[in-house]
Amino acid sequence: MTSSTDRIRILHVDDDPEFGELVSVYLEREEDRISVQTATTPGEAIDVLDAREIDCVVSDYDMPGMDGIELLETVRERDPDLPFVLYTGKGSEEIASDAISVGVTDYLQKERGTSQYAVLANRVTNAVEQYRSTRALEASQKRLSLFFEQSPLGVVEWTEAFEVARLNEAAEEILGYDEAELRGTHGREIVSEADRESVSGVIEALQEGAGGYHSINENVRKDGERIICEWHNRVVTDDDGDVVAIFSQFQDITERRTQRKELERQRAVIESANNTIVTIDDSSVVQSVNPAVEETFGYSPDELIGEPLTTLMGDDVADRHREAFERYLQTGERTLDWEYTEFVARHRDGSPVPVGVTFGEVVYEGERWFVGILRDISEQRARQEQVEWTNAVLSTLLGTLPVGVLAESEDREVLAANDRIFELFDLPGTPEETVGADCERIAEAVSDQFVDPEGFVDRINEIVDTDERVDGEELALADGRTFARTHEPIELPDGAGHLWTYRDITEQRAYEDRLAALNELAGELIVADSRQEIAEIGVDAARDVLDLDANAIHLYEEDRSALVPVAGTEKVFDLVNEPPTFTEGDSIAWRVFEDGEALAVDDTRDDPDIYNPESPIRSELHLPLGEYGIMMAGSPSPNDFDQQDLVLGQILAGSLVSAFEQVEQMEQRRARERELETQNERLEEFASIVSHDLRNPLNVAEGRVELAKESGDLDHLDAVERAHERMNALIDDLLTLARQGEYVSEIAPVPLDGLTRECWENVATADATLDVRTDRAVLADRGRLQQLFENLMRNAVEHAGSDVTVSVGELADGFYVADDGPGIPADAREDVFDAGYSTTDRGTGFGLSIVKQIATAHEWEIAVTEGEEGGARFEITGVSFADE
Repeated sequence: MTSSTDRIRILHVDDDPEFGELVSVYLEREEDRISVQTATTPGEAIDVLDAREIDCVVSDYDMPGMDGIELLETVRERDPDLPFVLYTGKGSEEIASDAISVGVTDYLQKERGTSQYAVLANRVTNAVEQYRSTRALEASQKRLSLFFEQSPLGVVEWTEAFEVARLNEAAEEILGYDEAELRGTHGREIVSEADRESVSGVIEALQEGAGGYHSINENVRKDGERIICEWHNRVVTDDDGDVVAIFSQFQDITERRTQRKELERQRAVIESANNTIVTIDDSSVVQSVNPAVEETFGYSPDELIGEPLTTLMGDDVADRHREAFERYLQTGERTLDWEYTEFVARHRDGSPVPVGVTFGEVVYEGERWFVGILRDISEQRARQEQVEWTNAVLSTLLGTLPVGVLAESEDREVLAANDRIFELFDLPGTPEETVGADCERIAEAVSDQFVDPEGFVDRINEIVDTDERVDGEELALADGRTFARTHEPIELPDGAGHLWTYRDITEQRAYEDRLAALNELAGELIVADSRQEIAEIGVDAARDVLDLDANAIHLYEEDRSALVPVAGTEKVFDLVNEPPTFTEGDSIAWRVFEDGEALAVDDTRDDPDIYNPESPIRSELHLPLGEYGIMMAGSPSPNDFDQQDLVLGQILAGSLVSAFEQVEQMEQRRARERELETQNERLEEFASIVSHDLRNPLNVAEGRVELAKESGDLDHLDAVERAHERMNALIDDLLTLARQGEYVSEIAPVPLDGLTRECWENVATADATLDVRTDRAVLADRGRLQQLFENLMRNAVEHAGSDVTVSVGELADGFYVADDGPGIPADAREDVFDAGYSTTDRGTGFGLSIVKQIATAHEWEIAVTEGEEGGARFEITGVSFADE
């Protein structure tokens, strides 16, 4: 039977009551000394600590109102030493670091399966036992001090004036004086100047009977040596209270104090170390081992002490170790790397444990002792394999990127580069040969390729010094090329770093300049006042924008709108393979050719090159008979024309269309990139939510199923069913967020009165009441607006009670949904739309997030405030009404 002093009282804090109950069951099964009290909120936990004696607090991190770190801070203010274990599903290095800085006893991440509860029970038991041992040690030291007071130490008898009356031999030996030399000397005289003031206070307290019974101060021996002495002082009085004598027992604790501090420091380090620290004698038998051995190897320290160290090794490793150790003892030859070596050790259950081992030799009082530090490197090996895999993937990706990439360390050494950057800068060697090279020297070596070499180098140094993020910074090269540079600071395991990319955007810039000119031309054509002006604009555009050596330009059009081509219309003709020809003589084309001036005409029936049904131009361009305008520009030098007519108007029109199509493609690509960024952000958010919110009900379901199997008690399946219902609700809301996103389909008038009453029928409202105060219709996606109302109504019933009244009314530019429940505190109104936020254990925490998403998709604003009747009121504004 477990006594009350052995019982371990645990307070488990988790906002999921099902999971809290499951943890209680498993902890009490793992250790019969454990008794668990649960709390679902930090406030409830504080109340339990006020009411009961608790040996250890086990707390989740992510909880409403106060997270696990804040609860830890509150507990530490009350009891700096009470064991506190942070047991959470939302683990990260940042949270662990914060917990350690506040003084957490241990940190454990929730995992799947029931084996985690054995680990938790072990951690809690160790923490409590260490806590109790510390308390017991303090009590023992106090009893020990009393024993010192009665031991035969140095003794001094003082007069009432606190002058030396007599000494014993031990006192003479400690102080270096004979009794005769000190008799009549005041107690302050054997104290150093630094401690005389404090000693005077001790003497006064003794003389007044108000204390001073124990002190430690610096004394000065006869030979001048300064020593630290511990004093135990007593005033002896008679029955009348008169002072009979004053005695002091003391001892020199200079060396002991120094050694004790060092020993305590070393012992604390060893006992609290996460790695196994073991000492063995020259027979390789374990003499001592710290508690960490149990977590790594499954053995308690008592099981290993007196056993050979090879107990922890596999047979092959044990044989090699035994042979190497014996050879070293006999010959001094080391055949193992004692500084650090790795091998596969053996767990108590026979399973392999990869470990890293460091051995050291100590000679103490003529005996050789060996100290080994054994560290479980399973995670290290797994991370190393992951890093190697990641490096292989990144290396392949780096090599296939179409941009030049250079990664450098904080010390400006090359970490990685790809072939493309070597091509851009015409660098010698290969990317592999450049690793470790000085990036500053590389920058100086290629700087002469730029228009401003010195500015190129200075700008790189400025970016590195300030860790500035740079995106698309353009650089002009001496050979006419243009590069775009990007810089991103990166975090590396051993410090900061820099990632640079360079792109050759010469053709892109030329294209963009040409595109800008063509866009400017399109605007000029739109506002042109005459056909003659259009003709002149076309000539200038062909020569200046398209850079064509044109002898003539033809642009055929039915009406003025055709001068601004649109992709997909029939107003843009296909460019013929061979330019058409025209007849020397009286044709319009020849007249323009001779004059060298632009000309526009409305009626082309007098032009033999165009109106003649047999004309080669008509047949090649497939022009129907009728009136067509023809815009032409001729060469100022007829001899250069060479009887050919290039249809530059078609080229110009085609270039405009191509530019429009390119812009459209770029916009589509940017839209896709923005959509991907939004999806990635949503995926990260979902991953965080799933890792925390789904893990608890999943653990509850798994644990209860296992309990049902073991006990045959089917009542456990009720908890499984509730866990599955909660997971289904979470998954449904997650899918709604993921699939529909911030998009709407067809916008149409939607009457609020009819829609809200239909939504009310779709929601389990019990005794709740709906009050619709508007008959207007809004422009919206009906299906998504229905989701918005149903989620707000369901939220009101869940948080305000089954008899709540929900009202729907109109605002100047929108509508509202309000209830007469308890409302939402002002400091929580910004958080209610966050995914996963919930103040009850029934909700999924996604309902209001979906509402926010639907409002954003319609380009509406949503805010929560206090209603007229004190409840919660959600106001949706920026809404268009159908009758406006």
